[in-house]
Amino acid sequence: MRRIVIDIDNTLWDLAPVLYERLCAASPGFPHHSQWHSWSFWKGLIPAERLYRIIRDVHMEQDAFEPYGESRDFLERLRTKGFRIIIASHRERETYASTRRWLQRYDLPFDQIHLSYDKTVLFDDCWAIVDDSPATLEKARQSGIIRAGLKNPWNESEDHPLFADLGEIYAYLESRCAAGKKE
Repeated sequence: MRRIVIDIDNTLWDLAPVLYERLCAASPGFPHHSQWHSWSFWKGLIPAERLYRIIRDVHMEQDAFEPYGESRDFLERLRTKGFRIIIASHRERETYASTRRWLQRYDLPFDQIHLSYDKTVLFDDCWAIVDDSPATLEKARQSGIIRAGLKNPWNESEDHPLFADLGEIYAYLESRCAAGKKE
């Protein structure tokens, strides 16, 4: 089975609006998520420890947030194509239970959950990765792995295959699969 790594935040569900709301509550006047034109949009606006605490709190409450409407179909189609689905997220390990519960609650197919701040450890024997992080997508390119992501303000100026929705990503992955290509 070929392995495919799928991110969660801003890939299977829309974290940005929720994060924006929480950041505004913590630091009034925070720029709207449509203005987050770099991965480090928050630097100089909020201390790192506070940002990471807010993100962890959102992850601990994952059950309160619905996935994108097409997330289940996207994952199911990958599984039907014979992929082993590894759900990978930059999350603290203590959020494992809430992450698993969320995936099960919304019947999102997966074979493995990987929570860490280094997804590159999954790149051995990995065929593709779907992620919104410019850094992760670049590391995938350097490793010769097929990569794709949803287009967002923080990654739209990057030179990676970025798409409007998961259906477009699936079509792209399917074309790469049919062509028998790696990167």
